[in-house]
Amino acid sequence: MMKHNALAAGLALAAIGAVAWACGPDFPTQLLDDRAGTLKAAPQNTFDFEAQHLLPSSDALEAVETPRWGDAPERPDLSAELAAKVKTAMGAATGNAAYVAADGLPEDVRRYVAGAVDYRRATADCPPAAESDTGEATERPVCTTFDASALDAAQASFEQVLALPVEQAKARGAWAAYMLGEVQALRAAKAAGTPAFAAPRDAAAKAFQLTRARVLAGASDAQGLGVASFGEEARLSLFVDKTLCGWAAFTRNDECASEVTPADLKHAIALYAAQAGHGSGQAVDSLAAIAAAVLSNDGQAAAIIDGPVSQRLLVAYALARVAPQTSDGKPLPALAQLVDAILANGPDKVASADRLASLAYELGRYDDAEKLLAKTDGPLASWVRAKLALRKGDRAAAANAYAEAAKAFPKADDPKASLEAGNIHLLMGERGVLALSRGEYVEAMTRLYEAAKAVGGDGNTYEELSGSGIGYGNDAAYVAERVLTVDELKTFVDEHAPAYSPAPAAKDDRSAYATTGVDDHLRYLLARRLMRAGRYDDAYRYFPAAGDKRFGDVDLAARAKAYADAVHEGDSAWTDIGKAQARYAAAKIAREDGMEILGYEQSPDYFDNGGSYQGGSGQSAESLKGPEVTDGERQRFKDSVAQPDYRLHYRYLAADRAAAAADLLPPRSQAFAATLCQATHWMLEGPPDYNQAADGEEGKAPNERQRRARQYYNRYVKQGPYVEWADDFGWSCEEPDFDRARTLKRAQQVAAVKHVIRRWLPLEIGVALVALGGLAWLLVRRRRRRIAP
Repeated sequence: MMKHNALAAGLALAAIGAVAWACGPDFPTQLLDDRAGTLKAAPQNTFDFEAQHLLPSSDALEAVETPRWGDAPERPDLSAELAAKVKTAMGAATGNAAYVAADGLPEDVRRYVAGAVDYRRATADCPPAAESDTGEATERPVCTTFDASALDAAQASFEQVLALPVEQAKARGAWAAYMLGEVQALRAAKAAGTPAFAAPRDAAAKAFQLTRARVLAGASDAQGLGVASFGEEARLSLFVDKTLCGWAAFTRNDECASEVTPADLKHAIALYAAQAGHGSGQAVDSLAAIAAAVLSNDGQAAAIIDGPVSQRLLVAYALARVAPQTSDGKPLPALAQLVDAILANGPDKVASADRLASLAYELGRYDDAEKLLAKTDGPLASWVRAKLALRKGDRAAAANAYAEAAKAFPKADDPKASLEAGNIHLLMGERGVLALSRGEYVEAMTRLYEAAKAVGGDGNTYEELSGSGIGYGNDAAYVAERVLTVDELKTFVDEHAPAYSPAPAAKDDRSAYATTGVDDHLRYLLARRLMRAGRYDDAYRYFPAAGDKRFGDVDLAARAKAYADAVHEGDSAWTDIGKAQARYAAAKIAREDGMEILGYEQSPDYFDNGGSYQGGSGQSAESLKGPEVTDGERQRFKDSVAQPDYRLHYRYLAADRAAAAADLLPPRSQAFAATLCQATHWMLEGPPDYNQAADGEEGKAPNERQRRARQYYNRYVKQGPYVEWADDFGWSCEEPDFDRARTLKRAQQVAAVKHVIRRWLPLEIGVALVALGGLAWLLVRRRRRRIAP
């Protein structure tokens, strides 16, 4: 068959064909970064989820597989003593010798060990599984060089185990059935391409089916052979002539992949789906390889879509792992052909109308999507309806569709769930994005908060392999800090986060590393926002309680109150030096504890990452120029901007307060020099804003920190006294001595009075004499008037 190269290109483009969100190193992406893209993106589950829900498990079989990273789990089903005897017996040269060496073991275990030794002897010359570049074992190769007589002996021993009464073969009954299937599979592989193939293939399939039956009847399944038997049985349907077209062949899309008969391929897909439904990651990989190859081969998809499981597999893979468009923006032909084939098969033959509707929507076939949705319901269907309504500009209808989807959220343990947990969070988050685009700010906060709470922890998801995730918590924090008014946020927090989560016992050494949740973050964010707004009395109760190690060793409420008291004293103290001392005290608190009591959760301070990186969360004036942003949101963002709007803005506040303290101090005092020195130091110690020139960068204007540091230093040089640390001004600073400043000021006041007296004494005497003379004249005149007749 001819093969399309377009699908391979589509797979390569899949990573960039989805919504592209800006992100920093190891920071989760945010729904609000690209709102139009967020609201437009087609709803889709991950392929792993869909593969594991094609045929959900309805029994107790469990998969036991070696994880991609790490060792296989140990699940011993024999005592240490018996396991040691088995290990010794397995060292025998033949099955008969092993049976003798295993004396004292249960009969089913003895006969199984004998069979295992003979099987090992029979396959000694078989090629081993090769290793990939990462050191992982690849698919087991077909073996046709086995020792027939040893294999017959192994078969006889396994059949003897199965011939025992079921109750006497609990330990190794399932194991023997599985190995009997392996024996017959070897014979089938050697007979492939000949009329003799069918008999051992059917016998192997029956043995694998018996494996599952034995496990369900209570036989030991410590190695997960019941689930593994699905995959082994599936392999039996993937022979093309003499070639086993296994996982590796489908991954490469070898010629055999297009030559497996539709009936065999559908049967294999059903078995792999059943295996995946029991939690097998290996089955998911097999299904992915098959789906990718089938969609790449002309006509192969159309040949198997009459099978409901096969049809759902292809649609799920197309949605999750194939970019819907070619590089020139046209629908990918393979996907268009898949939709056409399914629709042509008849509306009553559509296996998952909601998934197919989402695929049709993604391909721009909106009419087909609406027709498909008319025949189905559920959260995924409502989600697609919301997307179609948004495309028409009907935001009210979209909001209603989102609400309908939310009402139909599946339970966490629902095997027939149409949405995985991550998509439930995403749908909730999209409701918040839509509300924000409609100017419904409190509603947006509610929906984003619900998504963050559902995620847990800080409200963000983190992908271990990609280092990314989705920042629902970050989006909620943005709305809380920059969009809601202070009173709106306070009302919201009082209603939704009325208290901090319980702190761990203080005596627990790990208490400082305990996690905090979304409610804790919101309360703390509100406390700092109230402090920045000058609403100190309101702020104190929203700080964490003293002693809660999760928030450090500082009593934050006490420090906030000390800061507020110092700010008040800085304006209301009786003397200028008293005001200066209070202003400097407020400055020091702002510098030392500013992040904890005044810092922005996001820009410009980035409390959420400890201030170590200027970015990674929140929005900017530039990002708000995009679509789906209201003028009201832009204005609220502007109204809540930091003053000044520089990285770690509280350091600028600290420097300003120190400089304001210097305004009230005698210029020739040590305290004057010390306060300006500290202000200079706080500017010099950085760090720089990313959008400003680096310190000392040639050809560019000094950054704001350098400019302020120079301003403070120049003021000191012009007005201040000489101090011993002047040569290292801004780095080696003494604490201001306000008592000496008071003494100096009193001395200056006395000196000023004396100076005035010395300079104006003659004039003052003359004025006094004139005044006395005038007083005497008035007294004399009054006396004469009394004497006159």
